[in-house]
Amino acid sequence: MIEEFLERIEEVGYSVTRRNKNQVFIGLDCCPQWRIFLEDIDDEKLLPVFYYRQTRIEEVTDLHAIVPTVFTAISKSRGLSSFRFLGEQNDFSGIEDELYGMYWFPAQPLNERIRKNSEQDFECFFNILMDLYMFHMYQGNILGAVSYCPEDFSFDSPELSVWVDKIRDLIGEDESYVANIRMNPKWLFFRSFSRDFSVFKSTHIAGFLKDIVTKNDTGDKIAGVGSNVQIINDIRTTISFKDEVFAKDLIVKLGDASDLKVISQENQLLFISDHHVLIKYTNCGLESVAEEKELIRLRQQKEISLLFGDQKFEWNIIDRKASGEFEDLILELLDREPWVFNVKKVAPTNQGDNGRDLICEYDMLHHENRVYKGDKSNKLGKMIIQCKTNLRHSKKSSIGISDVDMPSTIFNYRPEGYMLVVNTQITRDLTEMLERQRDRKEQNTILWWNAFDVEDRLRKYPDILARYRHIVDYAQLT
Repeated sequence: MIEEFLERIEEVGYSVTRRNKNQVFIGLDCCPQWRIFLEDIDDEKLLPVFYYRQTRIEEVTDLHAIVPTVFTAISKSRGLSSFRFLGEQNDFSGIEDELYGMYWFPAQPLNERIRKNSEQDFECFFNILMDLYMFHMYQGNILGAVSYCPEDFSFDSPELSVWVDKIRDLIGEDESYVANIRMNPKWLFFRSFSRDFSVFKSTHIAGFLKDIVTKNDTGDKIAGVGSNVQIINDIRTTISFKDEVFAKDLIVKLGDASDLKVISQENQLLFISDHHVLIKYTNCGLESVAEEKELIRLRQQKEISLLFGDQKFEWNIIDRKASGEFEDLILELLDREPWVFNVKKVAPTNQGDNGRDLICEYDMLHHENRVYKGDKSNKLGKMIIQCKTNLRHSKKSSIGISDVDMPSTIFNYRPEGYMLVVNTQITRDLTEMLERQRDRKEQNTILWWNAFDVEDRLRKYPDILARYRHIVDYAQLT
């Protein structure tokens, strides 16, 4: 299937080069700044990686921030995919606000993976590449560049100084930043990594993006507690009320009081006014959706119960065999997580596992916003997953410290990550112990799922639920 896909994109105009047996490079010969990689994860999955790097004499942080953002905004607005961004720090200059390059990954619906046997996955990736191909053909028109004017770049101009002073007046004089003016395309640019945002003034690009959002405004929006949940073709992201207030305050400070349109990705929000585009680096992907859904659930629990009936789950784990099947269930759910490369069971149910039910390889950089120049865009780590169940007829209603051997497991195996999954709730004491271990930062990642976290994923993946209905299913309404 992959060979057919590669032939198809070559017919469109992409070049395809096999760098080694585990990596395929996809490029545009006319535009070497665009680089796409397909890397083997295992026999079943590929990792798609996009990278943009301009090589110029002048500083190009503005290009690395703006160009990939505008392109991906088009794909997201059309409902093709959301994206996660990973900036590459310019460690040559030592200025943390500069970008040496930009990685990004197609998140939903691909979950940052392409299944080698999935026509649907390859079709989704092909459509993203077609968007990129059209973008590179019309990039000048989209960005507002013209062929008859020379490029002109400067860190210093009266117009830029006045504009930057307004931003610093709002965020504080002590925040670090980089800023420049570019004349072709025409924009003013400001980036502060310490405040997690970039903003640029370009009436041309702002108008183009506003028009794109308006024409493709077919999604749904649900008002939450701390954010709105945006759903486009089952791509779910959030728009934080706090970030929206910051965007409005900044745009008004810059003398632009027009209405804002918003494009939400996995870890950045785009706020678009008539003249400005604000890029806010923040968690707004699936994890933030899960957090917001819990807040909505708590807020609306009574209303849902009264009006619709509360669709709860019932667990039917009655013996050790069923507990082993719970481990199989969690393995399948983890295999759908975008940050997990592969996951396997340590031992059969009737054999000892020494505190390790599952082991997975995962991306330790999945929640990072930047990497240093020369570093890879993903970093493999080992995570140990312990699964604990309460049997159906047990008097216990939660899992506590005495039920979990987390400290000895971490000490014995020294994994980069640890995860606890239960089919019920976790006691307060155990939660505090997990939080303390996370705060020590001895591991890259400490996670835990309770019954609600598992059930929420089962709602999302009914095909997995169908295979395990004998141990968990929707409760019968009475």
